[in-house]
Amino acid sequence: MYLLKAHVIAALTLVFGAVSANAADIEIKMLDKSGTGAMLTFEPSFVKANVNDTLVFVPANKGHNTSSLLVPASAKEWKGPFDKEFRVKMEKEGVYLYVCDAHKPMGMVGVVQVGKAVNLEDAKKKAAEESTRMIMNKDRFTKALEQVK
Repeated sequence: MYLLKAHVIAALTLVFGAVSANAADIEIKMLDKSGTGAMLTFEPSFVKANVNDTLVFVPANKGHNTSSLLVPASAKEWKGPFDKEFRVKMEKEGVYLYVCDAHKPMGMVGVVQVGKAVNLEDAKKKAAEESTRMIMNKDRFTKALEQVK
């Protein structure tokens, strides 16, 4: 009996280890200026992720944070602190829109696709509404959403 329990525990450890080993950390920098010259930006501004991957928002410059603007149904919203690394585990499929709270009017926005884009039409609608309120970089959501497949 002891041997059987040991084999079951070993098998479960391998299975759960394999699942967590497949999850990735995806770094997104919060920048005043990117290498391409883009001002007030997340780099990259579009990310394709898998369920259980973790987004790691890294403040390369001071004065930035990340907050969800739209998440798929039953997904968790987030609001990260300013000037600190912030991690968000992607647990639901769909399209996520996010912003820097201080620089949303300047178009500091990003898009994440996790698995299938089950809420793409909702994301496009929300992005279009928000873009009308921006004073610059009004096309950033559109450009990022064009990469959703």
